Amino acid sequence: MGGNWFLSPSLDPASMPRTPDPKDAYLEKHGGYFRVTMSVPKKLRPLLGSRLVKSLKTDSLLSARMHREPVVREFKKRIEDAWLAYGGKERSVQAEAVETAKLLKQADENMHDFMWQGVKEREAEILRSETRPVIVEEFGRKYHEDHPTEEAVRKATEFRLIASGEIPIGLFHEEFMKQLRIKERSKLDEPRALALFLDWLKTQEVYPFISNIGNEEAKNFVRWLENDCDLSWASKAKYLGRFKVYWAWLRAEGHAKEDPFYGRVVRKEVREDGEEADEERPYTDTEVQRLFMGEPLEGRSMLDVMAVAALTGARLDAVICLKVGETEEGLFRFKRQKKEKTDRYVPIHPDLHEIVARRIEGKSPDDDFFDDWPGPKPPSKKPRSSYFSKRFTFYSKKIGVRDEIAGKRRSLVNFHSFRRWFITKLEREGVPGDMIKSIVGHARGSLTLDRYSSGPELKAALEAISRVKLPPLDGTPVIESRGLKPIRRQP
Repeated sequence: MGGNWFLSPSLDPASMPRTPDPKDAYLEKHGGYFRVTMSVPKKLRPLLGSRLVKSLKTDSLLSARMHREPVVREFKKRIEDAWLAYGGKERSVQAEAVETAKLLKQADENMHDFMWQGVKEREAEILRSETRPVIVEEFGRKYHEDHPTEEAVRKATEFRLIASGEIPIGLFHEEFMKQLRIKERSKLDEPRALALFLDWLKTQEVYPFISNIGNEEAKNFVRWLENDCDLSWASKAKYLGRFKVYWAWLRAEGHAKEDPFYGRVVRKEVREDGEEADEERPYTDTEVQRLFMGEPLEGRSMLDVMAVAALTGARLDAVICLKVGETEEGLFRFKRQKKEKTDRYVPIHPDLHEIVARRIEGKSPDDDFFDDWPGPKPPSKKPRSSYFSKRFTFYSKKIGVRDEIAGKRRSLVNFHSFRRWFITKLEREGVPGDMIKSIVGHARGSLTLDRYSSGPELKAALEAISRVKLPPLDGTPVIESRGLKPIRRQP
């Protein structure tokens, strides 16, 4: 027998699981490419999902190691931000201080004095927990002395102030989240909005307590968003809007005495020529032609989604989520989006009949119309359209249908530009504005039409939609028509 005869099979080194190389922490290979993946604490999964994942778009382990760290820092920051939404990480100094404050509030005078001595001792303990050596010169001689770090001083001071009754801004955020009546995906913006404000407070050396926030702090925060925050205008406006909702709730619940954020907005950037900064725009006919004449890796699977979006003006998620039974009687029935109160019918464009017939063949009404684009697996909160959106972005970059500006995260043309293109085409075909709004699901601006009317006749809507035509897909050069609204000339 060999020298390892005394080892049981379960202890054979060759059969034991391999210990991960610490150099490859957070890395895994998926579909031939490396990605960063990080587990999310169980309590935070309703906000973030079970894992955070981001592709590094490389099959080289060496390259993946080089590009991993910024993503790891981003993921850790997102988890830290999510903890703030729960009023502090479990067993954190802030959470401990909140519990101490509750006990102090219930204590009688004698017990209060005894417990407050404990608070002072705990404060001193926190100060000693993080120190740095400092050279002290005294009476002509030098020696090293341990001093608390700035972070330790901040934590200790916060502990004492919270224990004495100051209320952390994030303390009630979990309760606030539970009463929200918005899409699960939209809830992901809530902790990000809170974290953005708390991070800014830290740079201003303002302790994050409700009582510390007044008109001056609210004004300066919005000013920082407008002038110094490295986010797009849309993101700034979104996060300020979400934080305003939280603070209004704090005010309504009696946790805050005033609402200094009421009425505050992030103004759009204005260029030197007085025009507003460049906005996202419709596709040109040439760009639509290139998109449909290109060859995406997904073939007809992608082209079919594009065609339905381009000839209905529907949003991507509404298109992707169609069921076979929602294509009956010559009508698409799109689920309500954004501020729409009900689902919406849109006549099926004649040029889409072939796609519809092909996709419903042999299927039941409850089957997915776009079954080749399944949604993410639970517990992910991502919309069903998220994977298609990534693949479409990859395709549009590959064929060069982009309009990108330095410092702006999104291209000025993207999948939503099909909706803008469709609306533009309807207008240029002379379709009345009220009809256009009805077709694409926009409010028509009057109580009479928006609440009491059941909308224009389907026949008239079909006639309007049928006027819109895709550009020639045989390579014939497109002659662009010019609109009254100028668009940016690409370099």
